[in-house]
Amino acid sequence: MRIYFYIIAMAFALLQFTSCQEEELDRNSIFTDEPTTEKNSFDQWLKKNYTDTYNIKLIYRLEDMETDFNYTLTPADFIMAQKLAKVVKYTWLEAYDEVAGLDFTCTYVPKIIHMVGSPAYEETGSVVLGQAEGGLKITLYMVNYFTLDAATLNSLYFETMHHEFVHILHQTKNYDTEFQRISEGNYVDNDWYLSDDEEAQAKGFVNAYASSQPDEDFAETIAIYVSIKPTEWKELLSKAGENGASLIVRKLNMARQYMSETWNINLDELRNVTQRRLSDVTDGTLDLSPVATLDETSFPQFLLNL
Repeated sequence: MRIYFYIIAMAFALLQFTSCQEEELDRNSIFTDEPTTEKNSFDQWLKKNYTDTYNIKLIYRLEDMETDFNYTLTPADFIMAQKLAKVVKYTWLEAYDEVAGLDFTCTYVPKIIHMVGSPAYEETGSVVLGQAEGGLKITLYMVNYFTLDAATLNSLYFETMHHEFVHILHQTKNYDTEFQRISEGNYVDNDWYLSDDEEAQAKGFVNAYASSQPDEDFAETIAIYVSIKPTEWKELLSKAGENGASLIVRKLNMARQYMSETWNINLDELRNVTQRRLSDVTDGTLDLSPVATLDETSFPQFLLNL
């Protein structure tokens, strides 16, 4: 069979050679620098509000080059993606603008935000809510689960956004290694999912995931503190008990010091600004009406006809 394949291949090559002799090749590449997808109103809104302002590329179409093939994923809903893009800008990016300045935000935010509609399931059964890659890209999953409930917004998106941004900051300028000694010997690495949050809190972690390793502990401490309401934080400390609460408070104080001394950010001010902006989202103050409708300029026509 292989011999026949070679003969056919040689014949094809000769045909190609003859054709090239008779007709001059077009020197223009079939590939262009700009994507061929027609720009819709949402794309134009993203260019103005993300790319031109923060030098961020927000990807809401499911692109194979940006997708993790370890998971079975579905695209972000077009309308949900628009709503979440508005909320992320207002509640996350502009919160840092207000507290630390636009230059800070533009310098350290990831340059790609990738939205995926479905969850990403690990083999253990745990769900990945977000991923950060080298400080350059954040992937947000479960976009199609978008809702105006504050607790859901935090658990699905904003705790993740703050968490991953903290990773970017401490990977740029690391926190005091004394933080790692507070719970030294109690980190459980990949077995964190075997405990629930209350068990972890009693051991001095804000949640079970924070017990995996020190970097996750540091990022989760800040992310949870900033994201949840002050009353919810007090409730968390109460559930942790005297010993667990004292360890969590020690970690929070070190995080406060790090953010203040390293980045000139008052963590309590950041929390207040974030909470105020989140309230604007949940009470309807922020306009979340879509800037584009689902039409032929958004997706290929054959998908619309299904």
